[in-house]
Amino acid sequence: MRIALVAPLVTSIAQPFIGGSQALVAELAQGLQQRGHAVTLFARTGSSVPGITIEQLAVPDQVRPAIFSDPGAEQPANSGFFAQANIFLDLFLNLQQRQTEFDLIHAHAFDWPAFVTSALVRPIPVIHTIHLPAVSPEINEALRVLHQRNHPLKLITVSHSCAQTYASYTPFDRVIYNGLKIEQIPFAEHVSESAPLLFAGRITPEKGVEEAIEIAEQAGVPLLIAGGIYDQHYYEQRILPRIHQAGDHVRYLGQLDHETLWQLMGEVRGLLFPIAWDEPFGLTPVEAMAAGTPVIAFQRGAAAEVIRDGETGFLIQPGNCRQAAEHVPALSHLSRKACRSHVERSFSFAQMLDEYEEVYAELL
Repeated sequence: MRIALVAPLVTSIAQPFIGGSQALVAELAQGLQQRGHAVTLFARTGSSVPGITIEQLAVPDQVRPAIFSDPGAEQPANSGFFAQANIFLDLFLNLQQRQTEFDLIHAHAFDWPAFVTSALVRPIPVIHTIHLPAVSPEINEALRVLHQRNHPLKLITVSHSCAQTYASYTPFDRVIYNGLKIEQIPFAEHVSESAPLLFAGRITPEKGVEEAIEIAEQAGVPLLIAGGIYDQHYYEQRILPRIHQAGDHVRYLGQLDHETLWQLMGEVRGLLFPIAWDEPFGLTPVEAMAAGTPVIAFQRGAAAEVIRDGETGFLIQPGNCRQAAEHVPALSHLSRKACRSHVERSFSFAQMLDEYEEVYAELL
């Protein structure tokens, strides 16, 4: 098949990826192409995915990632919003004019203009994979209107929990879990008794960076933090002072490439995932478990779909840092082999590709 893959335009698709959805788009493009499909990736200037044809889209600097620390709050329609809206409008009208070049369009962009402007495309099928819960009133309302008007879009999301957050607005055609190339992640069966904890993810309030520091401090275990700074104000006002106060107890490593992060995951005693929002999937916990590392997570969003409580980690009452800290010593009692096996059974890259190919075939 000839697939037009549309990436989120708020960042480039290149290592080191700022988020799991960006990483997934790159992996999906390569996986589909390896299966014989012709993939063209439409992405922001600066994107680079080995072996993939990329049509670079010039996106002005004012188009920035949305802030999700206040779920349910409307985003202002600023110059960045209108710039991105016009880029998506031009892109989808362009793809409609080039319909003889592609069999389908598969979009992963998670901004209001992507959904609305893609509904103009005929007759080429359009699929959206939605990587965010229903935190944006604008997107929720757009999806509700599209559903009421019998839109032709095919909607997929990454967990049953995420689908449920949209139940008042639109149904989903399918849930497809994100998949990992597990063989690329080194497995570590044993770690040092003095190994630290790890927080890995973008530095933003909803990911629970501050809570991770609190848990590590209460447990008396050093913490490593890896991830790109997504919310600069939050980092400077809330995280940097805590790091300075903690001294050697907490170290920020910056944004790491996949290989470095995976190696690090196999060297820690546990991953902290104290999310402060309804996480739609949670690729980082899956990566950690693939490396053999169990996870302590707040039970929100898809955490219960990803982590087996008491087997591959612990699910903690949301916001309860003390309870999370009390479970840190028990991490050493969990089987690191069981963590790896769980990912192999439930979140393989091949299975994800199989399911997307099934959707494509149904449309065509």
